[in-house]
Amino acid sequence: MEFHPRINIADTSLKESKIILGSFPTWSLSNSDLNEDKKAIQMKNGDVPFFFGSSVNRFWDWYYKYVDNLIIIEDANSIQKSLKANSIGITDLIISCDRKDKSSLDKHLTKRTYNHNFFEDPKQGENIKLLCTSKGVMNEMLLNKKFFKIHPKLKIDIEKSVIFQKQMIQKIDGNLNLVKNPFYRSIKSESGGNIECISIPSPGSPYRRLVDFGFNSKNAETFLDDYLKVAFEWFTK
Repeated sequence: MEFHPRINIADTSLKESKIILGSFPTWSLSNSDLNEDKKAIQMKNGDVPFFFGSSVNRFWDWYYKYVDNLIIIEDANSIQKSLKANSIGITDLIISCDRKDKSSLDKHLTKRTYNHNFFEDPKQGENIKLLCTSKGVMNEMLLNKKFFKIHPKLKIDIEKSVIFQKQMIQKIDGNLNLVKNPFYRSIKSESGGNIECISIPSPGSPYRRLVDFGFNSKNAETFLDDYLKVAFEWFTK
């Protein structure tokens, strides 16, 4: 069993209205009862002991490009200062799990304990924005049946979700017919508040399923840049 080293199980609630959501750290960055020296492995791999700290994860490169080009990507303190200055919270959706070997794939994480109480239900007029680091994070780990049982006052606004997706795909010249699973969800609360979720291609392998985000004939790097630019602008405004 592995545990998340940066989530306080006793108090998972974040106060920010903009929150970055991931899944779970790679093996070298999680806490487990194995006797291997993970710090030595982190140094060898070039990993940073923070969220999305794997050397193959491009998230902080994207954050640098689209949000704050003053951060030092290899310095967790620099990133934390930037997040605080921009009023952005950050967490992952899995608190503990088992893992197949040392795989970095989410599908190889089993016996998961989910972190579904990282926010407070928005009140009248309040809006929470969630930036999910994959469709799996948004559709499978977050907006699953257990989530809506824990938060019975929340309900997906299908009409608003469909309209947003259509407008965004038009903006980046994508193909909406290729989007089989949603990349955006709007969730309304009985209290009058709202939660918006947008997912981005996985920072660990962004080109692997880019077609799921509407990519058709455009250059892949250009399409990815267009998609991320719009997603991060939406998130930070």
